[in-house]
Amino acid sequence: MTANAHTIIPDNESHCVWMDAGLVNYKLCTCRYECETCPFDSVMREQHQTFAARAAQQSGAYLPEVQHTAAAAPPEAEDAVSRLLAPFRTLSFPADRSYYTDHTWMRSLPDGTVTVGVDAFLAQLIYPVAGIATIHPPAHIGRGEPFAWLLRDSGTFAVRCNQQGSAVRVNARLTDHPSLLTADPYGEGWLITISGASGSADNADGCTAGEFAPFILRETGELESELRRNKRSVGTTMYDGGVRIDNIEKFIGEKRYTRFVSRLLRPH
Repeated sequence: MTANAHTIIPDNESHCVWMDAGLVNYKLCTCRYECETCPFDSVMREQHQTFAARAAQQSGAYLPEVQHTAAAAPPEAEDAVSRLLAPFRTLSFPADRSYYTDHTWMRSLPDGTVTVGVDAFLAQLIYPVAGIATIHPPAHIGRGEPFAWLLRDSGTFAVRCNQQGSAVRVNARLTDHPSLLTADPYGEGWLITISGASGSADNADGCTAGEFAPFILRETGELESELRRNKRSVGTTMYDGGVRIDNIEKFIGEKRYTRFVSRLLRPH
């Protein structure tokens, strides 16, 4: 694009995530990307129930790997909370990247760019993701600013960047296969690549895999407390002949789930 070229939509405008996802022609964000408080986001999720159908269709091809590590037990004999927590007990964290307390990771590449994604804890908790929207390169990202949005029927969750830089690539496969993020968060489920980062991916703000593991243990403990505080007496097992709940959101309820995930996505 030449210096005299003009775009219909200025680059410096705060595009609504539904606009970046291609579902509305033009809409600006008026809630500072706090999607969980946005009435427009709520209306759009109610109108686009196809998200849930799309996630269900993909689940057979892109099931999270950690789901296969949970031991099978007769439904009538197992504790529902322990069963839901089982995948979180076997998570892994590759040593070739840095991790952050908002459940993102950064990995430095040989060309000087940095790839960014979410960790396995968040990937397991957010499953299933029905859609993913990202900023469009080239675009500047400020430290602490959102660069991706995870779309679920229950809410839209913003993922923020721990370094400032310029987005140079996004994972285009996530548009058609958003479940890659939960199936392979450290590989094919990466989100964006940035250049000109304020430091390398192993700067002082991040931590190593070994340092991150105790943090995840604490996060798992908080999740367990949340589940046990809000344990439902009906539907968590199959004593009543109903369908067993295999989803944390359904177990604790949509509002509690949304609050919990929103808190995790901020540094703490």
